[in-house]
Amino acid sequence: MIVQSGKWNENSDENREMTAAFAIFPIAIVFFIGWLAKITGLLKAEHWSGIEALSFRLLIPVLLVVTIGTAELDPTKIGPLALAMVAVVVIASVMSLALRLIFSRDNLSDASLSTLFQTTTRWNAFVSLGAAELLAGPEVLLFIAVSMAVLIPIINIGNVVVLAWLCAGSATLSGIFKAIVKNPLVIGSVLGLALNFAAFELPETAIRSLEIIGRAALGIGLLVVGAGISFKRLSAPNAPTLVGALLRPAILPFVFIAISNILSLPPEQVLAGILVTAVPAASNGYVVAKAMGGD
Repeated sequence: MIVQSGKWNENSDENREMTAAFAIFPIAIVFFIGWLAKITGLLKAEHWSGIEALSFRLLIPVLLVVTIGTAELDPTKIGPLALAMVAVVVIASVMSLALRLIFSRDNLSDASLSTLFQTTTRWNAFVSLGAAELLAGPEVLLFIAVSMAVLIPIINIGNVVVLAWLCAGSATLSGIFKAIVKNPLVIGSVLGLALNFAAFELPETAIRSLEIIGRAALGIGLLVVGAGISFKRLSAPNAPTLVGALLRPAILPFVFIAISNILSLPPEQVLAGILVTAVPAASNGYVVAKAMGGD
């Protein structure tokens, strides 16, 4: 079924699959272009490190400021959905860290565990928004934007804490605190919340300028992910990788559906939640891993 103008309409399974494929296909092409640029030497290794730093320290934080700062955060409308999404993130966090009980450090290093935590808790909002634009109506797009505003600060802070604990050797409270307050993604999320709840609004020119910078985060972030793809590693997956790859797309959507039934969420919010929980991990997770010593 497809949502149009807030109503559920029937459509064939074949048409839905084709529409979803067209929503994701352009992202796959950008991945491929980034990979080609890397293997052909169009951009040297030292250039990619600069691009990654630009994305991590400027482009993605500005995108967070704009997205969170301009979102509608009315608690009476988004409260149950926000509660459901936070609950899913908490469950996803516990599930991913529980892999330490299954795999030893010899089979799953701390750096790799941090990556599984990121790929389970992070979600690619660009894929969600792109799919929603083709599969659903404006109301579902709004609920995904609300999910971004609620989850982005929580997920970024949680991931920084876990990477600082597992990878950066900053397991003390002071070390974790420093890692959090200095992280550009956390700074961007906090500034976005401050802007959203401020008694004033930024001038339209300032918002437009920030939006221009933020839009660059999507293309550059996807190119960086494409450049980091190693088909040699993909050809020989290990057990932790396979388990981690199944946590998000195969389990989390059903966790969300169970929670949505308990909270009696309306169909549009359920669809938005499925588009949040079923999509791949966010590309900025790769950038964060590179910056903080993850895998």
